[in-house]
Amino acid sequence: MNWTAFLNVILLIAALTTDSFVVSFSYGAQNVKMSMKMILVMNLVMSLLLAGGICTGRVMEGFFPRNIAIAAGALVLLGMGGYRIWKFLQGRRSGEEQEVQELDYFQGILLALILSLDGLAAGIGTGLVQAEEGLLIPGVFLGGILMMEAGWRAGNHFRHVFRKDISWISGICLLILGAGTLCKL
Repeated sequence: MNWTAFLNVILLIAALTTDSFVVSFSYGAQNVKMSMKMILVMNLVMSLLLAGGICTGRVMEGFFPRNIAIAAGALVLLGMGGYRIWKFLQGRRSGEEQEVQELDYFQGILLALILSLDGLAAGIGTGLVQAEEGLLIPGVFLGGILMMEAGWRAGNHFRHVFRKDISWISGICLLILGAGTLCKL
């Protein structure tokens, strides 16, 4: 592998795992704990879908309509962001104190599937151009773990620094992520 191919793989890993950082940041800001087991399961799902996308891209060009995946993912992210802001405003009115929650497996796998839509599309594109997936799939798995852990810690740190409920930031992050995803169309 030459250095430009290596750089392309690193940039693709960064692009595919940045969403994981933002979503994990939002969970940290909400005081929702993501166990290491959950992070591993989510990244396994995302890496397997990436591998499936690569295989699909190699088998059949144009099999997966990229714009539909991008639009669906963006709408889900925008909906999640709007819901979190609404939930923050509702909790603020009632004056409730936020307790530590933990992400359950259903939510985690659903989130992994949503976060994987761009990975699936990128995998198909990677398969079509016969790019180097030997580094890409394990890189996305490990990079995703690191980004999720770093994102959660950063979000949780901000929550403690401000000593206020900053769960609304998670809504803003998801709205920005969703809007950015729509800009890809």
